[in-house]
Amino acid sequence: MKKLEIFCGVSSLGMPFTKENKYHIGYYDIIVETLKSKGYDVSGFNFSRLNKNHTWDLEEDLSGDKSLAYIKNLQVQSIDSLRNTNVLFKLVVPAQYKDAFKIKSADNEHTLKSLYVNAENPIFLYSAGPNDFFSYIKAGPVELIDKNVRTQLPQDIKTILEQCIINVEKNWQLLHQLNPNTKIYSFSYYYSPLYDKIQKLIFLQEKVKDRNKQYVNKFMEVINLYNQMLFEASKKYDYVEHCDLTFLKDYCAPMDFHPNTLGNQLIADMILRKIESQINKEHPLEDNNQTLRTK
Repeated sequence: MKKLEIFCGVSSLGMPFTKENKYHIGYYDIIVETLKSKGYDVSGFNFSRLNKNHTWDLEEDLSGDKSLAYIKNLQVQSIDSLRNTNVLFKLVVPAQYKDAFKIKSADNEHTLKSLYVNAENPIFLYSAGPNDFFSYIKAGPVELIDKNVRTQLPQDIKTILEQCIINVEKNWQLLHQLNPNTKIYSFSYYYSPLYDKIQKLIFLQEKVKDRNKQYVNKFMEVINLYNQMLFEASKKYDYVEHCDLTFLKDYCAPMDFHPNTLGNQLIADMILRKIESQINKEHPLEDNNQTLRTK
């Protein structure tokens, strides 16, 4: 029986916190449970969270002294923080989701770094980078509705995106340095329909001042450019595989930037197929009964 060690982080994409998802099941949970049902010995850790989820936060998580209990506390704090400060998140993030991060006594004894470094052939589901961008421009998507915030935006967006990609590559290099056997599945960013609503509000504001102004979807332009740069960067590393999540634009929760229940299932299905392919390459003569079957 093959042992699989799967890690997931660091952006909130890995957190199944939409209100419609009463069982709080995300793509990581689906992947792990599916593999276990097929007879695989699966372990790992999902350290995705709603804030402190930048590339530099991942670096800090993988410093030597960050226990699993410490990281679970960060995950709970991220839920409380956004529920208390953002009405939108309070609507879509159930308070009871914190129950998914129950701290066990062993969580105080193990660090994320030791767990990852000692993994035999870790699989890392990587999502980070876009949050760096919003930190650099000092505004999130919702804050950009405020025209006063928009007047403070930097002009050279491409240079900022390039820095985000540099940060992502540093994460990949660190993950490989800590464990040369790692396989990284790097997730692209995706366009939520909520961006449409925000962009149209911005356009209506600007149309008042300039009746001749033409509609331009800046969010779509930036996301497409970021994804292209991310894809090009991934080709430089044989241990990184780019995963296109742009299909999620049709599978986002209402009034939310994150995937709905079906969206999480589709991400899981895609990754399971990739893991199956990876296993078959490494163990081509393995008994067919051990072959993973996905939808």
